[in-house]
Amino acid sequence: MTAALVDTHAHLDDGAFAADVDDVVARARASGVIGIVSAGQDAASSSKARALAERFDIIAPAVGVHPHLAASAGDLSWLRAAAADPRIVAIGEIGLDFHYDFSPRDVQRAVFSQQLDVAGELGLPVIMHNRESDDDLRAALRAHYTRDRLGVIHCFTGDYDSGARFIEEFDVYLGLGGAITFKNAAALHDAAARLPIDRLVLETDCPYMTPAPHRGSRNEPAYVALSCARLAQLRGETPQAIAAATTENARRLFPKIAGG
Repeated sequence: MTAALVDTHAHLDDGAFAADVDDVVARARASGVIGIVSAGQDAASSSKARALAERFDIIAPAVGVHPHLAASAGDLSWLRAAAADPRIVAIGEIGLDFHYDFSPRDVQRAVFSQQLDVAGELGLPVIMHNRESDDDLRAALRAHYTRDRLGVIHCFTGDYDSGARFIEEFDVYLGLGGAITFKNAAALHDAAARLPIDRLVLETDCPYMTPAPHRGSRNEPAYVALSCARLAQLRGETPQAIAAATTENARRLFPKIAGG
């Protein structure tokens, strides 16, 4: 029997899946995936995530504004309305990206903080994007987040010390995806091997971050099994044990998908 897996971060609303999303979902199910969190990046993509959840019971939608699009976020009134949908499992994808700076940093900070507040008011977990912005992300969390809340830093690619510090201070989860299959990711391999297993979840970030041996092609939720296998190898465990642990973690992180 295939071990149950949860892809805690996908973008199935992306145009890359427009022609064959039914097949993509079918392959995910065949690979043992029992839940896919499809994260919005603005009002339009968040609406599409909700629509996909109507079509497929395996999809759990999240709504939010990605830091790249913070400059066009508006007053976020739509976010509160969208998040009132009982199917919404989280506010996300939100956060900071100081690598590309597609939106001004002060705007990113303001929009991130506002969305943290909305999530807190509604009692929803947060899915956080963090690229070259550790210090500012921590500052925002200190001001707008508390340890009793639920959150994940998705697409974690940092070293052990960075991951351990986020866990120690904020009790967040860390999302591991295709990057752990990359040969040259030595620091990430070390982190994945040593960080506490009860704070690790699996993700694809599809259609991006495709794991080996499929790099260069479109990523999809079925490939979360490849990251599971690599994490098992790094930790000296069986893929079944890692699947069980990370799926239990995903259910704690996103209580609305707890039933599997």
